[in-house]
Amino acid sequence: MLRRLSLLPVVFAVALWPAAMLTAQQPASPAPAGAPPAAGPRGGGRGTPPVKSPEVGADGRVTFRLRAPNAREVAAAIAGNRLVMQKDDQGVWSVTSDVLAPDYYTYSLVVDGTSINDPANRQVQTSYAGFQSMFVVPGPHPWLPAPGVARGAVAKHTFRSVVANDERDYFVYTPAGYDARRPRPYPVVFLLHGLGDDAERWMNGGAANVILDNLIAESKAVPMVLVTTLGYGVNNGPAGAMAPESITGYTKILLDEVMPAVERSYNVSKNREERAIAGLSMGGAETLYTALNHLDRFAWIGSFSGAFVMWPGANATPAAGAAPAPAPAANAPASAPAASAGAAPAGPAAGGARGGGRGAARTIDPSVFDKTFPMLDAKANSRIRMLWITCGTADSLIAVNRQFKDWLRTKNVQFTELETPDVGHVWPYWRQNFTEFASKGFQKEGRSRRSARRNAAPPLDSSRRRETMPRKRGVHAPVRRLPPPIGRDDLRCDHRRSFAGRAGGARSAGWRTIHRPARTGKRARAAARDQRGRRLGRRQPRQRCLAVRVSDRS
Repeated sequence: MLRRLSLLPVVFAVALWPAAMLTAQQPASPAPAGAPPAAGPRGGGRGTPPVKSPEVGADGRVTFRLRAPNAREVAAAIAGNRLVMQKDDQGVWSVTSDVLAPDYYTYSLVVDGTSINDPANRQVQTSYAGFQSMFVVPGPHPWLPAPGVARGAVAKHTFRSVVANDERDYFVYTPAGYDARRPRPYPVVFLLHGLGDDAERWMNGGAANVILDNLIAESKAVPMVLVTTLGYGVNNGPAGAMAPESITGYTKILLDEVMPAVERSYNVSKNREERAIAGLSMGGAETLYTALNHLDRFAWIGSFSGAFVMWPGANATPAAGAAPAPAPAANAPASAPAASAGAAPAGPAAGGARGGGRGAARTIDPSVFDKTFPMLDAKANSRIRMLWITCGTADSLIAVNRQFKDWLRTKNVQFTELETPDVGHVWPYWRQNFTEFASKGFQKEGRSRRSARRNAAPPLDSSRRRETMPRKRGVHAPVRRLPPPIGRDDLRCDHRRSFAGRAGGARSAGWRTIHRPARTGKRARAAARDQRGRRLGRRQPRQRCLAVRVSDRS
């Protein structure tokens, strides 16, 4: 019985095999009309091919595309212009602009009256509330990407702010070839954004990282680390930016939270001489408030179109006889093209950042300056390496900037100013400001003299500090420590060569060098100790290269 049951599956398989073959040989029935196509295998073949948008031509013309077969009307809004797009038989809308000058541009696509970002473009300009599609027309400006230039890295860091009681971030740029173990730490600059923006704005729309890449590649700036932070000292962003505790809170966040975190994670200098801070609009006001009240932290200071009307206690009022500045056109980009490399950018019609700089010129009560900077006087001149204050004459903040500069003159505080005619509250101006600030920063007077002294032979006089080594055979050997010789072949550690270019024994007069053992292993250190011991008669502690002057025989 069991044997018969085991044969049943075989019988059924043989009986069903011809029917299976006939079914496999029959063609598949066509899909009913109007039914969607069957889904293809995973990994490819799904949907329609993507469109390329925007496409920047070599002649500066830009083509925008959007696949929207069911849309009735599509247009591209850029630089205050509305470019109507045309649809092809594939349902793709497209339009090509006129020739655009080299610069950064933001735009949007208007579909049946609704503005959207370009879904085919991942390059965006950020703000606190969102982002906007952006593209770049290449050119010779130092803030535009140049071909063949080594690019630095940008890293995002998040942390919990105890001061603001929120989660926030900051971004760190490290130059190409950054060495975390470099003996000399990198200078660091903290760069602040304007009202309505976020911590990343200087890295995308501001192009601060591109500016440093180009300047460092051309040896116009020293390799430095750049930090951009969120500029609100409160946890509700721009909505609370005008509160008195916003700027004071930001100063605490920068000094007590961001700066220590950066110094722990990166090879940056803790010397105030190699630390800079700069910012635009609201960031310019925060820069001066933070730096001039903490000169023990910063030596290089820059304010670009500073919104000093945001300082605590400042109640801005319209300046006497001030005419309102023209408002930017609708859909104006945050960037307008500059006329030429190094030239002043376009005026206020080019648009600008949110916040200060628009409307009628404003002033504040001069007593606010004394309350904001109670300790600032002429003594600060010896500590400030650069205090740079810039503003365009078409900016409504020009009046309060002039007020503050007049107050600095009454305090005999030295500064460098720049007022550019017919320039408003615009990003091209701030990019140009940062380009000049970065090229001037850390290039302080006397740097070349220090390099010359480091590369020259160190003076040998009795006024320098001396140390005494143990006597050997009745000979007293005063020792003076020398800085590490750089670029001097005749000063390199060499047991066979004396400092004065002449050989001498332990009892001969003259200068000679003592080699510090290389820390490459126990055997190397032991051999070096033995070599010193044979020469000096005893084992000496490890120390830096010493120039030893041996007196005449007693």
